[in-house]
Amino acid sequence: MPADLHGLELTTDSDDAAAAYGDCVRAYLGFKLDTGEHLKRTFAADGEMPMALITRGYFFHLFCLPGLEAKAVQSREQAEAAIAQRGATKREKWHLAALAAWNRGDMAAATDQWERILLEYPRDVLALRLSHYSHFYLHGGAAMRQSVGRIMHAWDEGVPDYGYVLGVCAFANEEAGDYAAAEAAGRRAVEINPGDIWATHAVAHVLEMQGRQREGIDWLDGLCGEWGDINNFRFHTWWHKAMYHLELGQHDAVLALYDGEYRAEPTEDYLDVTNATAMLWRLEYLGVDIGERWRELADVAERHSQDAILAFADAHYMMALAKDGRDAAAAQMLAALEQASTGQGSQAKVLAEVGLPVCRATLALAKGDDGSAADLLLPLRDRIWRLGGSHAQRDVWAQMLCRSVMGAGRNQEARALLAQRTAEKPNSPISWRWYAEALAACGDGAAAAEARGRADQLLSG
Repeated sequence: MPADLHGLELTTDSDDAAAAYGDCVRAYLGFKLDTGEHLKRTFAADGEMPMALITRGYFFHLFCLPGLEAKAVQSREQAEAAIAQRGATKREKWHLAALAAWNRGDMAAATDQWERILLEYPRDVLALRLSHYSHFYLHGGAAMRQSVGRIMHAWDEGVPDYGYVLGVCAFANEEAGDYAAAEAAGRRAVEINPGDIWATHAVAHVLEMQGRQREGIDWLDGLCGEWGDINNFRFHTWWHKAMYHLELGQHDAVLALYDGEYRAEPTEDYLDVTNATAMLWRLEYLGVDIGERWRELADVAERHSQDAILAFADAHYMMALAKDGRDAAAAQMLAALEQASTGQGSQAKVLAEVGLPVCRATLALAKGDDGSAADLLLPLRDRIWRLGGSHAQRDVWAQMLCRSVMGAGRNQEARALLAQRTAEKPNSPISWRWYAEALAACGDGAAAAEARGRADQLLSG
């Protein structure tokens, strides 16, 4: 029985299929454009290879598109039939169980299955990367770090794909708040492979969280030449560069990157849409005229307003609908989400607890009802992580909370929230300016002047 580069057996009689499948998994780790081509090569060599069928089902789910959910189910059925005919390893059967759970909408059960695999097969990089993804949207940074921590004993510089595993380790540590460990792992991963965009992006997150904007710009400028064969994830990395410029008040640069890089291609991928919607929302809070850019995003959001697959994506679709004034579509989407929130899947719980109130607050803000938005968002301030996404991505909702409280004239609450924010983000000029605004509204002119001075000092570099 052939084995992959990490010694894991694959049920196939074709060495060519095993080699092509290994190329597919490696391409997936690297966010490569040719990932699908390698999977096609695998099927050309062995059309009934169980792990290839299961992996195809996983990939269908990763797109978060309703039209592909049925294809994921078909992939599971085909894998079951292939296993019934030719057998499978224990590991492959556990992967099949994970896909079946995901098909039911039970991402938590799928994650448990991947973690079960990793305890016995710590070099299963597919299980590692998928659990990393699922923890990101369900359980947060601590779970991500614990997951990768359990497998690092099996990896070192001599094991193929060690750099990619270091990149996973880097991002897990960043989301768990261990920035020193994250930066060290991410930089070593990029030394091993400058084209490792996940590791590049992990370091970008560290620099974002620590307010090292100018370093971040230089970091990404030095590596962007490596992204020619990267899929749309490169747009997200350009978004990170725009975030640095945003903090520095360089709004023309933010819009130039919007139009020239991270929204240059009007894709419907949920990550691309979330990049764009969250940035436009941030820009408008800073008084930037964003022109007609909401319209294109609202068109996409309206087409996906009934998806209800990933609450994180739904919350961003609602931003675009609300900002473009599409009240009917927003009402229909809210009704669809309310129905979806009564389901049994993992995302149904997220919608019920966090997604729906966030969407309602978004609509209230778009209509100028800051008080209602504040009432909805305040109870969520320590639970917004349940929506998934990174600290940097979720910060748009922290901004919503701060601005809604300020807009409602609840000055003492605004002061408290922004005191917390500047403590956590001491190198954020935007946060210090908002804090100054809140302090002035509370009548503390001296403290407000000090906060403005802090913002000016940060901007002066």
